[in-house]
Parts: sequence; structure tokens; C-alpha cells
Amino acid sequence: MSLPLSEILAGGVLAVGAPVVVGGSAGVPQARVRWVHSSEVLEIAPLLSGGELLLTGGAALLALKPAAQAEYVWSLASRRVAALAVETAGTGARLPTELIEAADEAGLPLIELRQVVPFVEVAEAVNRRIVSAQVDALQTADRLSQALTERIASSGALLSPLITLIAETLDVHARVVDTRGVLLASAGPEPAQGAHGPDAELTVGGIGAARLELIGGPGADAELLETVLARVRSIVALALAQQHRPSLARLAEDELLRIVGAGGGGDRLIELCQAAGISANQPLVMAAVRRPADGAGDIEQRARTALPGALLIVDGAWVDILMPLPAPSGHAEREQMLGVLREAVARAGLTGALGPTAPTIRQAAFSLAEAKVTWRLGRSSKWTDAIHDASDFLVERTAERSLSRGAVDSIVEEVLGELIRLDRRNGGELVRTLDVWITSGCNATDAAQVLFLERQSLHKRLRRIFSAIGGDPRGRGKLGTLAFAVKLVRGNAQLRDDPRA
Repeated sequence: MSLPLSEILAGGVLAVGAPVVVGGSAGVPQARVRWVHSSEVLEIAPLLSGGELLLTGGAALLALKPAAQAEYVWSLASRRVAALAVETAGTGARLPTELIEAADEAGLPLIELRQVVPFVEVAEAVNRRIVSAQVDALQTADRLSQALTERIASSGALLSPLITLIAETLDVHARVVDTRGVLLASAGPEPAQGAHGPDAELTVGGIGAARLELIGGPGADAELLETVLARVRSIVALALAQQHRPSLARLAEDELLRIVGAGGGGDRLIELCQAAGISANQPLVMAAVRRPADGAGDIEQRARTALPGALLIVDGAWVDILMPLPAPSGHAEREQMLGVLREAVARAGLTGALGPTAPTIRQAAFSLAEAKVTWRLGRSSKWTDAIHDASDFLVERTAERSLSRGAVDSIVEEVLGELIRLDRRNGGELVRTLDVWITSGCNATDAAQVLFLERQSLHKRLRRIFSAIGGDPRGRGKLGTLAFAVKLVRGNAQLRDDPRA
């Protein structure tokens, strides 16, 4: 358990020290103190585990040179220390500017104690409150566990009554969602749009089958909810196993997708394919859809309806989708899958990406990884497809794996340097326009439609572009080079947006 740093600063025994936040103030509202520790040791960082409010008299610290003081601050920040409090009472001095600037840069709240404060009393008072909160949380979890056990004994292992009891006891929205995003049970006040809370995996037969989520209001104690989750998850999993025990094929499908998502392979994939009724040598394609903040049920249903033969699983912020292709398969079958998935996802207002075709299940992890890379590249490129296609970003993906940043910079500067600088000076969309024009087969009508421009406006832009790149590239053997360089730019957002580049 922990306490908000702002609450500790606002009153109590630390107030005697007249604390003033002089650096890293932006981090104060989010900072939480897991323990209070005092030390004059300058090499203390490796001994800390994060969340500490570190109290120091400052004599040893302030005797260091500015560079060493900054290094001390960064060492604490790297260990996720909640805050550093330095006592300056009786010295007649204030903390040096270099130390404050280092705290601002590192995001570490730096507190100046301008009056004498007994460190031992501060540590005892705050740590006592933290321990007391831990005990209260454990007692709450134990009482709820006992109530759930009694409910099962009296009414049977029914999932919905247990979820209702959890929601009422904690005053939260509680729900159980399976690995495919299907809502199995829910209770409590509906959460705000985009709200989320701690969750825990529920296992059936040693395999994750669902997640229990607890979503509280703005003032909910997330650490209390996490403590409760750790105690009650096994009880809820028991009810889940009784009512919603998935088939062996379903468990095999989910385990298969989990291994693919983790980048695994080998004979285990072959075994799981056999258990799931899937041909291990059948070509397939993986897709990744970015999961909405309030759950994945809607996109799961849309994708399952549109692609009845697909396998889906929720993996954190993603919905991973495995789509078998008929063997032998070509571009036409993949394009059909892409169109169906785009339509399904676009109606939900979501985005995702389709990876390259995998000849067998052994290459599925690569297809999924490339889909997620494509999603990121597609977003930075400003293309507006609901599902970005990995084949449209082959150059960018290859460059990311094979070319150094220096090599990419050199190629872009040689081919498009003047055009990029013109874009930055005028805040235009010249590189984007060139990209669309080339992608449209140098067809001005199609490019203007994509860019929502009048043909006259497009031609005006093209004249400026041609002037910056040395003339109209058509018929001069330069289109391929330009297309390659433009793809490098759209795959590296910093090249386009960083004014220092």
C-alpha cells in the first residue's frame, strides 16, 4: 500500500519542517509513497526498490560538484523513488539551481525542508499509516473472501452472484471477460467512458480463460482493489470453471494464440494446431486491432461475424486475430480478408494492421509482429486506413530492421532534404502530397480526391514540389528513388516533425 505524496506534504509531522517543493513539481500529483527512509549515503539508489520518500540532511549531497549532484538525482529517479527531501534548516542556504534543474529534468519531486524536522518521527508516523492501510486492505480482502465462500456454500458456484457481491462490497464495477472479449458477468455502477482498473487472470485447468476486472470511480483505491483481486481470483475462477468451462479445442486455440503473441514457435505450435483442429501447414495471416479502452467485446463480435473462421484473443491493448487462408492461396484471398476486416473495424471506429502471409503456423509470430509494426508506421504516416496493410509498408519495415538511423537520414537528405525543409518553413503538406501522388500512380485526379483538394490546388503544390526536387520526376527514372525516400520519411515520424533534424 502507499499514500499520496501530496497528502503527506499537506499535514502531519512533516509539516513541522516547512516543506517546499522546489523541483520536479509536475510529478507530485501522481507520486505515491510506499515507505519513508532516511539516509546520508550517496550510493543509496541500488538499495531502493521504488516508491520511497527519501529524507536526507544534505551535507554530503551539497558538498558534491553540480554534475555529481545531478547524477545522484538521476540515480534516484531511475529507481522510481517517490521524492527526495533535503533539510536546509540552519544552513542559511537554499538548494542549488543545478540540483533543482536536475530534479525538473528527471521528474523527481525535490522538497526543501526549511525547518528542523525529526526524521525518525516522520518515518515512524508515515510508515505506521502505510502499514495500517495494508492491514485494512488485507482484512477487507479476507472478509470478502469469506463472504464469497459462504455464498458458494449456500447457493452454489454461480458466477453472477459472486460478481454482484464483489461489486457491492467494494462499490465498483466488476466484470468477467473471457480471452476473446466476451462479457460473461458484470455488476455495479457502469464505469465512465474509457475508465479502467486492475484486473487478474482467471485460469481453468492451468490455462487462462478470462479476466476479472474491478473498475472504481475517480477516488477508488487501486492498491486496495489489487489486494482484493489477489485474494478472490481463485474463488471466482472456481465458479467460472463450473459454469463456463471451455472445450479442449477452445483452450488449445487460446493457448496457440498466446504462444504466437509471445513470439514462440516449435513443436508446441504443431500440437496445439492438432488439438484445435487447424492444419499446421495451412497458410494464414495475422492481424492486430488496437483494443478500445472500455473492452474488446464489440470488435470481437464484429470480427467474428465478418470472419467466422478466424481465431481471436485479447492480449493487453490488442486483439490478435489469426485468419487461415485456403491452400494454395494468393494475393486475391488475402485482399478479400483485408477488405472484410477493414469494413468490420471501420464501423467500430478502431484501427489495426494486417501482417504478411505466413506459409505455416511456424511463421505466425512474425506475421503478428510485423502487423503491430505496420500499425505504428501507419499512424505516423497519416494514412487513414482502418486496417493498414503490411505490404504497403514493406520498405519502412525493412528499413527499420536493416538500416541505421544515419543511413536513413542520409538517403532522405539526398533525395528530399530541400522539400522537407520547405515543408517545415511553411507548415505545409508537401511530403504527404508527394507520397499520395506517387501512390496514386501519378494520377492528379485520384490524388486530389484522397487529399480533399481541388485539382488546381494540387497542381500548385506539385509545382512547388517539383521545384524543390529538381523537376518533374516522370520519364526521368527518378520515381522509384522518390517513392523509396518518401516511404523512409513516413516510417520515421521524427524526420518529418523534429525541427532539429
